[in-house]
Amino acid sequence: MESRQLSDIRTQYLPLEQHDILELRLNPMLLASDLGASAFLIDQYRLWGGDGEDAGFNVLNADIEKLLGEQFSGFGSEPLFPPSGSGTPELYDELGGLFQTQKFMGMAIDLKTVLAEEFSWLDQPANLDLLFNMEREAEALRNLRRESGLGAWWQGRKALNKRRRILQGVIKQFKKRGVFKLLLASKHVKRLWSPALAEQIEGKILCQYLSGQIDVKKLQSRGLNGKTFTPAQIKQFENVIDDVKQEAGARQYESLLGILQDLSRFRLHLKYYRLAHRAFNRVRILRLENELTLSKEAGSLYNILTAHEQEDELDRIVHHAIIKADVRGSTTVTEELQNKSLNPASYFSLRFFSPINKLLPIYGANKVFIEGDAVILSFLEHDKSPQQWFAVARACGLAKAMLNIVHANNRHSEQMGLPKLELGIGLCYADNPPLYLYDEDKPIMISGAIGKADRLSSCTWKLRKLIQPGLFNVEVFALADGEQGRGEKGQSNIRYNVNGILLDNIGFEKLRKEIILKRVAAKINGETIVLHTGKYPDVTGRMHDVVIREGQVGLWRDDAPVPGHTSEERFYEVVTNRKLISQVCAPQP
Repeated sequence: MESRQLSDIRTQYLPLEQHDILELRLNPMLLASDLGASAFLIDQYRLWGGDGEDAGFNVLNADIEKLLGEQFSGFGSEPLFPPSGSGTPELYDELGGLFQTQKFMGMAIDLKTVLAEEFSWLDQPANLDLLFNMEREAEALRNLRRESGLGAWWQGRKALNKRRRILQGVIKQFKKRGVFKLLLASKHVKRLWSPALAEQIEGKILCQYLSGQIDVKKLQSRGLNGKTFTPAQIKQFENVIDDVKQEAGARQYESLLGILQDLSRFRLHLKYYRLAHRAFNRVRILRLENELTLSKEAGSLYNILTAHEQEDELDRIVHHAIIKADVRGSTTVTEELQNKSLNPASYFSLRFFSPINKLLPIYGANKVFIEGDAVILSFLEHDKSPQQWFAVARACGLAKAMLNIVHANNRHSEQMGLPKLELGIGLCYADNPPLYLYDEDKPIMISGAIGKADRLSSCTWKLRKLIQPGLFNVEVFALADGEQGRGEKGQSNIRYNVNGILLDNIGFEKLRKEIILKRVAAKINGETIVLHTGKYPDVTGRMHDVVIREGQVGLWRDDAPVPGHTSEERFYEVVTNRKLISQVCAPQP
């Protein structure tokens, strides 16, 4: 499994806190035609010792559930094969997977719109190791005596002896059923197995011989294709028989632990197998034209087409995000350049527009409108490319990169004695496609997000005078009732946005769907600041950090902010301070 770039992406977008993705995807049962076949069980688990549909697993599993359930009742565990109850079975089972699990787990109840599976502590092999690894527990007991004295050792010894008695009870039950040595022998058959041996004997028969259930005469008589075993092969088998006796004697606790873990793993894989088939059964492949038409009209048809078939299909735009950058100071810079007999067009082209143009394909941006004092860019999400639905995250990244370009340009301007440029960036998301008009062949985008982004990019002159530049570059105030400007053009807020990026609330919610955001409460200059951090991929797949500041909307009354005002209303700023970003995104020790 790829462990570099794809590993980061899996961690970011497939957290699966309750499920191990490898157990789900690499489940050997998904490749088996019969979950009770002897050859499959020997290769992947153990030969359970029965001849029925369940290969003897259900009896052994019920024994373990009873014996361990009585000793560890506090853990709680539902039986793998529950008693018959109410409920209707899953309606679809085209691949037969639910039928396969029925002999081990009972009827698969129809969960309707839910896709779920219940897991217990017995479904995790590591839990059995924690409880019954006697060698490790004995070593821990010796260390306990050295470190904590005789009293602690005595209590630990009582607990260890209790675990031994539990294992002895399991061994006794397995021997009573006549399967203990068979379970041990099946592991050796897997080690011995070869294509040549497969032509001579069935694995199940060889297990029976190695466990002492049949003698060598019966072994030879049950060979395949009339092939008998050579003296060298019989000698090899006798050595294995000695090993099985050792495992059933002096090493019985260690051997039993391996059996219990394989039984636990079989339970785990059964549940993941059923979960997978529940998912498979919720996808139906349509072939008939009338079914395709009805499903398409209902909006439930998902086309999975070849590259050739996609040539005739329109890749519809379904959502979009807009960046509006308000470029301030460009007129003054132009005048100063002309006074110095310099070409403003070359200056802005080389130091502002060309660097931005180079970034557009990296972040998947499209030009909507660019001129001296405004830049409008769009980020489109297409119906056929849901894996690229990172419009807001990439817009945040490009907006931050644009500010970096301005800062670099300002350092150069300072050296030349020119005025500095200033940006105010608004970023909006729309959960629908934009509309287009056409000027001859040139499309002209129409979107409500453009007007909203324009408002978010603005900066009120009153706040510019009031607020001093600092770590953050955006503030938002709600206009009190009766305040001048409230209601004009639908406005209820005023904004401070000087070299800042203001993200609308809908865009923030979309960002939370695109990537996993971690909420961080940081103390900065004595004030608690709420930040949201995450990672996103650009078009090339390279991962970038994004940090969002969650700010509280203040109140503006009588031409001034109201001190101490609290509000449930929030605004979201894309953080651009590199030092702060590196601190909050640094890996935790």
